[in-house]
Amino acid sequence: MSSINSNNKFDNNNNINQTEISDMNLQIKRHRNKCKRSLKGFLISIKIKNVYIIIIIILSVLLILIITNTENIKIFPSILFNKNESDNNQNNFNIQKDFNKTENKNGKFFFFEKNQNELNYCENYGIMIYDYYYDGKIMEGSNIGDYIQSLAALQFLPKNCKPYFVDRDIIQFYHGPNVKLIMNGWHRIHEGNKFTSQEITPIYVSYHIRNEEKLPLSFINNIKKYEPIGTRDLYTRDKLKNQGVKAYFSSCLTTTLDIDYLAKENERTNEIIFIDYKFGDFIPADKYLYSLKAYNFNNITYINHQFDIKLTHVERFQLAKKLLDKYARAKLIISTRLHGSLPCLALNTPVIYIDKEYNYRRYPGIYELLNTVGINSKRKFEIRVNIDKRGLVYNPKKYLEYSKILKKQLRNI
Repeated sequence: MSSINSNNKFDNNNNINQTEISDMNLQIKRHRNKCKRSLKGFLISIKIKNVYIIIIIILSVLLILIITNTENIKIFPSILFNKNESDNNQNNFNIQKDFNKTENKNGKFFFFEKNQNELNYCENYGIMIYDYYYDGKIMEGSNIGDYIQSLAALQFLPKNCKPYFVDRDIIQFYHGPNVKLIMNGWHRIHEGNKFTSQEITPIYVSYHIRNEEKLPLSFINNIKKYEPIGTRDLYTRDKLKNQGVKAYFSSCLTTTLDIDYLAKENERTNEIIFIDYKFGDFIPADKYLYSLKAYNFNNITYINHQFDIKLTHVERFQLAKKLLDKYARAKLIISTRLHGSLPCLALNTPVIYIDKEYNYRRYPGIYELLNTVGINSKRKFEIRVNIDKRGLVYNPKKYLEYSKILKKQLRNI
């Protein structure tokens, strides 16, 4: 009996121990689950906080960009400079950069020069500027040749005229005084310029379209209102014609730059200028250039047509004007830029255009106006350069038939 009682006592103690252990395990399990839930909640809260922090950082960066780049706000046009105000050396525009902000009756802001209210602000005219803004983003790269083309257009506006800036790349969002606008130069049709603003009366001459794809119907319907369209190249002419738009080849407006920028022959220097080209870039062209014994290539001025995007639009026009003054007085120019080359035809400065590859969209029509060294439309290396008896380069004159028509067409806009 005693042994049985002893066993029973042992069994009861064992049962009690098992029950306590089970309770402890259950408590531990509950505690672990609670800890897991707390940890999961903590991690989720951290993620949410990180999302909020990232959003705050992005908004802060955007706010800083807006504040520090107010010139890139596209909707508000500003007044340009007086194209006839230049300094004694003809190297700089005399531009007053201190502006008053004046609100018009539509609530939009325009910028007028101080103490100049008596001048003609030409509310009937606009001039194109370039912020390189496509499909919701600012593109890398810049080209002072765009502003050279705008200077060509500026020649045909009334004297002492200060036209409004109109951004080429978001032209449908212009809201300001009704203006006439010469629509020359390079254009890529996208969401920002499928049609012109109602306040703009476009004058289509020397117009180039970059797009390879079929042009949108909204663009075609708009541009047909202003037929016929003068194009800078045969590619654009044919592209428009294929979509039912009346178009003709007008050549490039920079071939009229002799109106304001032609220098006297006694002002010509011995300077040789390379525009976005240097020896070693294209060996076949190098060999030809070295064969031109009438020129000393040991002293070359190198110029880059890509400019600092931080420059204001007025400063960009200043730079373009300085370059034209320089090109007008050079002895010879070697260029891989169309608008380092075509202006030289009007400026009577000998120029050779060099390119490694024939561009089927940009070249047809205007390529034939230039002295060229490079790959032609048949993908063969070709030299087409006029050389006189003294061994000096001289420009072809075919451009004149087109520049005369452009001058006549735009004389009284």
